[in-house]
Amino acid sequence: MNKYLVIDTESVFDPYLREAYECIESGGRARIGCRSLVAISMWPIEIDALGRIDTGDLTTWTLEDEGTESELLASVFTFMRRYHDHVLVSYGGLAVDCQVLQLAAMAADLELPRQLKEANGPRWRDLRHIDLGLALKGSGKTWHHLSEVMIRMGLPVAALLGKADPTIRPGSIDWHHIRQHCEKDVLFTAMVLVAWVRVQGGTGIKAAGARFALLEAFARARPSHNSAMIARDGLVTAISG
Repeated sequence: MNKYLVIDTESVFDPYLREAYECIESGGRARIGCRSLVAISMWPIEIDALGRIDTGDLTTWTLEDEGTESELLASVFTFMRRYHDHVLVSYGGLAVDCQVLQLAAMAADLELPRQLKEANGPRWRDLRHIDLGLALKGSGKTWHHLSEVMIRMGLPVAALLGKADPTIRPGSIDWHHIRQHCEKDVLFTAMVLVAWVRVQGGTGIKAAGARFALLEAFARARPSHNSAMIARDGLVTAISG
């Protein structure tokens, strides 16, 4: 049984951190260290040797619900420890998500869960975390955007509209929209995961059927999510065609 914990985070440039950094470094451009977390989504997924998929609770934490970044992070870390034997899966997470999580944990004085702690060997080889963006890039120079990969896998463009800019701005956040955006990225990352697992030959999984199973599970968990409905309908058309 292969166990995965798919993650996506959303963060914004913290106005105070950004101003403080730019005050110290005149003309400097704020980077990841000046970002603070506003939402995190996770989805436990298990794939057995026959390729059957079992999904856990799709869960999202936001600053609106948790109150502070520290409290948000504490709730997320508690959840991750419940799934300590699951491999963390992200798309581009080593470059952004994990760095923001670790910096936030340092500021909050919180111990990292197992999946985020320092590895004994090279981080990119650490089997506690699979960064699918890095895995697809390999030793090449080309980074593939998640939207490109989803189009290549047959998802309709309508399911991806608005993905490039979630319109998250400090002081002006539509919390319903940010939850939907974060959860949609988790769904798409999970769909890339099952296709990646399939081409690695690790299980008897069939990519198209596995993606459809994920869409069905997501639709049950979030029945009002339009992108999932469009993606599911598009995938049914692609399979039947």
